[in-house]
Amino acid sequence: MKKELSKKEKIPPEEELNRCVWMTAGVISFKLCPFYYDCENCDFDKVMRVQTRPGGLKTNVKRYMPKPVLRSESAYTTGIESEEPFFTFSVGEIDEQLHIHPSHLWARHEYDHTWKVGVDKLLAYILPPPVKVELYRPNQEIIQEEVFGRILTEAGTLFVTAPLSGRLVQTNPRLTQKPELVQSDPLGEGWLAVIDRLQDGSELEKLYAGPPAIQFLKEEAQHLRILLKYRGIQVSQIGETLPDGGTDIKYLHQILAPKLCLNLARELIVSGKDIY
Repeated sequence: MKKELSKKEKIPPEEELNRCVWMTAGVISFKLCPFYYDCENCDFDKVMRVQTRPGGLKTNVKRYMPKPVLRSESAYTTGIESEEPFFTFSVGEIDEQLHIHPSHLWARHEYDHTWKVGVDKLLAYILPPPVKVELYRPNQEIIQEEVFGRILTEAGTLFVTAPLSGRLVQTNPRLTQKPELVQSDPLGEGWLAVIDRLQDGSELEKLYAGPPAIQFLKEEAQHLRILLKYRGIQVSQIGETLPDGGTDIKYLHQILAPKLCLNLARELIVSGKDIY
């Protein structure tokens, strides 16, 4: 809630009033706001406040809160000379049939009641190199926002939650030999499973599709930047291009330690958005 100015306080100029409260607090350096800085109705504001509000998520996954960087999370693993990492993550075009859950799992309608599910581009970008994928066996029931498998990476395990409820029909056989497809082609050959979805239309209301999905991923990229800042890691840029002397980064583990990437992925999937 915005502070009410007393009579003795100087009223700032109009351009100073139009600033994000998180920018004013020094948490972020700059933010363009599509809501005319109406913080009480801002999704980004909800993203930030969930960091400090216990019990804000309805999920069975253990909640990971931002924490100071550990020695095992040493930021750099390569010989990059730049003192600050650069982000080259780009949302790009999104298939109209792609629905993204706040836990960064997607669902895409195939035919009849069948849906494919997998991890979204941002989660794939953050993941340490995957070494194995373990999911529930076919014919088992899965429930939206509950764990139905895990991705084993070089740094540890990431549990994944179902974007929709239904009966698991099939798991991706290619992941047995090539688990890296989850990262290299998350929206294509790296899909996780096929489900026969239960008929509950309200579940789709929790997912983002079309332009809202693009906006969600852009906001989450900014959220990732904030998670790094909590650890004392300043990120120079998030965008499609790099300044002169930058390094083309395909995955985050190219410049950050795999353990740090894993912890960032865990935090992002359970704290990226409020789930009501």
